[in-house]
Amino acid sequence: MKIILIILISLIIAALTYFFYLGYKSQTGKATGLVDSKLSACSKKPNCVCTEYPDDPSHFIEAIQYQSINIGNIIDAIESTGGVLTDSNNDYIAATYTSRIFKYVDDLEIRIDAEKKLLHLRSASRVGHSDMGANLKRLENFKRALEQIIDGKKLNKNNN
Repeated sequence: MKIILIILISLIIAALTYFFYLGYKSQTGKATGLVDSKLSACSKKPNCVCTEYPDDPSHFIEAIQYQSINIGNIIDAIESTGGVLTDSNNDYIAATYTSRIFKYVDDLEIRIDAEKKLLHLRSASRVGHSDMGANLKRLENFKRALEQIIDGKKLNKNNN
């Protein structure tokens, strides 16, 4: 019985050590950036979601359509959902999100397509295989936060 308990505890410690190592490893690196003026495609792993490639249904979600957009609103939505801005210019924004327990770092990238009035989004884990739906949930939260910020600013303009 003691041997089984020792083996079980050893396995748990090994697994936790591995997860902390992956968290540490994910803290180096950066977002992939634009490739040929588009966000990078997702790899085969199920830890990425992107709006740029509708021919990849396992990773695809719809882009955000807008009438007018303010980069400040996008940054506010990133910050309100727990992200930290890492790069920003006229048509590209990058941010990181860090998980609480193991400190995994994930990247959120946004490409502003002013011609088509679309925000293209990509959220991907830097390490590991599966994200257990975290990147899809992050993009859904980001979309909701952006809508609330834009709607709130419209309401504030109407109240003045």
